[in-house]
Amino acid sequence: MNEATQLASDQTPALAVAEHGLTEPAVLLDQALEWSGFWRFPMHSQRPTEDGRVLILVDLHAFTPAQPVVTRIDLVEHLIDALADRGWQQIAIASGPDSSITWAENRSVVVMADLLGYRYETARGTFYDVLDLSEDLADAGFPETSALAGSGLSRHWLDADLRIVFAKCKTDQRELFALSAYSLLSVLPLADKDYYYRQRIGLTEVLSALLNLHPPHFAIIDGCGAAHGSGGRQFPKLIATNAIIAGVDPLAVDCITALKMGADPAASPLLAGLMAALAMPALANVAGSRARFADFLLPDPILAESTRARDASPVFASLTAPWLQQVDENLFPFKNLFDAKANTLIAHHLADLDRDPAAGYWLISWNFFFSWLNQSLYAWQVSADKDSVMRRVKAVSPETLACGPDDYAVMERELLDLEAWLNAGCTEEKPMRWRYLNRAVVFDYHHTYPVPFEDFVRRVDISRTIQFMNDYIGGTVLPIERDADGRPVKQVERNLYLPQPNYLVWSGGKEIDVSKIESLVYAPERQRMFWKTIKSENQSATYDDGIVTFEAVGDGTRVTIFGRQLFALPPFWELVQLDRYPQLKNILVEDAYTTFFSRTFSNFEALLEQREIAIGRAWHKPKTTHDSPRRPIETLLKLAGELSEAAAPAIDGLLASGEFAATAAGGRGKAQGKTDSQGFTHFRAGAHEPEPTVNNPATAWLSEFYQGYVQALGRDFANPHPYAATAGKQQPPGG
Repeated sequence: MNEATQLASDQTPALAVAEHGLTEPAVLLDQALEWSGFWRFPMHSQRPTEDGRVLILVDLHAFTPAQPVVTRIDLVEHLIDALADRGWQQIAIASGPDSSITWAENRSVVVMADLLGYRYETARGTFYDVLDLSEDLADAGFPETSALAGSGLSRHWLDADLRIVFAKCKTDQRELFALSAYSLLSVLPLADKDYYYRQRIGLTEVLSALLNLHPPHFAIIDGCGAAHGSGGRQFPKLIATNAIIAGVDPLAVDCITALKMGADPAASPLLAGLMAALAMPALANVAGSRARFADFLLPDPILAESTRARDASPVFASLTAPWLQQVDENLFPFKNLFDAKANTLIAHHLADLDRDPAAGYWLISWNFFFSWLNQSLYAWQVSADKDSVMRRVKAVSPETLACGPDDYAVMERELLDLEAWLNAGCTEEKPMRWRYLNRAVVFDYHHTYPVPFEDFVRRVDISRTIQFMNDYIGGTVLPIERDADGRPVKQVERNLYLPQPNYLVWSGGKEIDVSKIESLVYAPERQRMFWKTIKSENQSATYDDGIVTFEAVGDGTRVTIFGRQLFALPPFWELVQLDRYPQLKNILVEDAYTTFFSRTFSNFEALLEQREIAIGRAWHKPKTTHDSPRRPIETLLKLAGELSEAAAPAIDGLLASGEFAATAAGGRGKAQGKTDSQGFTHFRAGAHEPEPTVNNPATAWLSEFYQGYVQALGRDFANPHPYAATAGKQQPPGG
C-alpha cells in the first residue's frame, strides 16, 4: 500500500464524480472534494503550520490559449483558495517541460503559465507560486531494481506535504486518452520526455516506479469542457461536458473517467501497463454519476495504432511532431524555419479528422509508411550494421525479484534433469548436440580454449555470461546474494537480444526479451551458472533456460553451454508450419544454433584477448535536464548545407558549360574580364553586351533552382528564427 492509499484507507467513498450540466464548475469541484473525503485527510485536521506545502501538478502543454487540453485556471485557483481557507499557506502549481521544448520557443513552465493566464494571485488575493519540476533536483531514492534508478526528482515534489495532480480530460492520438497518469510524466525531470522516458525506457516502467515510491496524494480530472475526437492533443475539439472526477488513486480516477468517455480503460497502453504492474484499481465505492458523456468521440483506433507505430522511432517521432500540431506561432514560434513551413503546409489539413475522412486516411497512411521505413531500417541494421542499433535500457521484472530460495533450488534440479535427459538421448561426440522436447530445443554446445582455467575465469566473468552472448543488445543484472569473496551466487537479470536468427527480422521477428533468475556455483576447477526464464515481457520466449560450465581440462578450459529454448515465430513462419517439413526445419534449427553459439564462443575469445564485444549505440546522455540529442531535421539541414558547399564548384561549372552551350547555339557570351587577388573582376571599356539567352530549358531551370536554394540557405542560417526574416511582422512574446 503506497502513501496516498494509506491516507484514505478508512475513507469512503474513494472516488467521486460530480456532474451537472447547469452547475458552476467551482461548485462541482467542491462537491467532488467533499464526496471523495479529501477534506477528511489527517493532514487537514492537523492545521498545517507555515511550513506546510501543497503542490498542484497541472496540465500546461497547450499551443493556443483556447485549446481545451489544459486544466482550467479558474478551477485551479478555486482549489488554491479552498486550501488556503483550511490553513495551507505555501501553495504552488507545478509542471515540467515536454519534448516540444526541442522545437518550439516559450515552452518553459514559467513562460507557458504566464502566456496561458496564471498571475501568481487568485481573484480573492491568495498568493501562489509557479514551479518547474525539472529544477532543484535531489536524490529520489529509487532502488537499483527501478527503471528510474539513479534519477533524481525535484525537491518541490519530494518535499511537498500534499501532492495533487489536477489533469484535464482529453483524448490522445497515441494513448486514446491522456489523464492523470499521463500528466505525471511532468514530474520526471528530463525535458525531452518522448526520447528519454517513452522511447528509451517505456512509460509504464517509469510511471510505475514513480507511483510506487513518490505518488500523488490525490488526483482530480477537470472534465468541464473536455477535449475529444481523433485530433487528440494535436487538434483538440471542445465538447460541452461538465464534470469533476476525484479520488485518492490516480489509476482509479483514470479508469472511471475513461468509462465516462466510453473507452475501455485498458485500451490505453499506458493505463493497461500500469494496471498490470500495480494491480487493478478498486472501483467499488464511487459517488456520483457514472453515465457516459453524451456524444463524446474517441480517437479512431486505427489512427492510434498507426501513431504508436510511427512514434516507435525516435527519428520519425521527433521529425513529425512539429508538423502535425496546431500551434499559435505568435505565442510559440518554431525554432526551425523548415518546421514552420512544414507545419503551415500540413497542419491545417488535419484540423478536423472526424469530419474529414480523407485527411484521416492520409495521416494513417503516412504514419504506417514512416513505421515501415523504421522497421526496414531496423531490419537492415540487424542484418548489416548492428552497431547502429540503439541499446535497450530495461529494469528487471518484479516477478524475478519475488522468487525465493526454493525457486532457485527447483530451477537447478529441473535443469540438471534436462541435462541428463539430453546426455541419455545423444551419444554422438560433436560440438553441438540437440533434440526436441515438447516443441522446445534442448541442446548443448562446447568448445575448449588453450588457456589455463585460472586465467580464463579471471578474464571471463561467468556471472556475466548472458551479457557476453551473441547479439546481446541490453538489459540489467542485479546480484541478490554474494559469497564471502564478493562473488554473486544468486542474481536476477533481464536481457534482450536481437531477433534470432537474424533473418527473421525481415518478417517481423521480435527481439528476445526475458527476465531470469540465476544461481552460481564456484569450485577450484569448475564454475557453473544456472538460469531460468520467469517472464518474457514481449512474449518472445516460452523457454530460455540453461547452464554454462567452465571447467579445467588439462592445460586448457572447456566451456559448455546447455539450454532449453522455445521462441515465438513471426506470423509468416507460423503460417508456413515448419513442423510439416521436418527435414527443412532441422536444417534451419541446426544452422541457427551453430551460428549463434559459434559467435558466442568467438565473443569469449575476444574477451580473452581484451577486445570489445558490445554491439549497439548508446542513447544520448544528458548533461542538463534540458539537454537532448540533435533533432533529425537539424541534422538534415546541416548535411544539406555541407552538400551544397561541396557541390557548389561542380554546379557552377555545369552552369558555365550550359551558358557556353547557349553561346555556341547563337547566343552571345558574357564580357570576359580579369579577376584580381581581392576577388574583383575588371573589364575593358567597350560597348554593352546583352546577357546571353539560355536556350536549354534544363540548364535554365537548374540555374534558377540552384540560385534560389543557395539564397534560401543563406537566409535560414542568417535568420534561424522564422520571424526574424519576416518584414513588418511583430516579434512574438519571448521569441
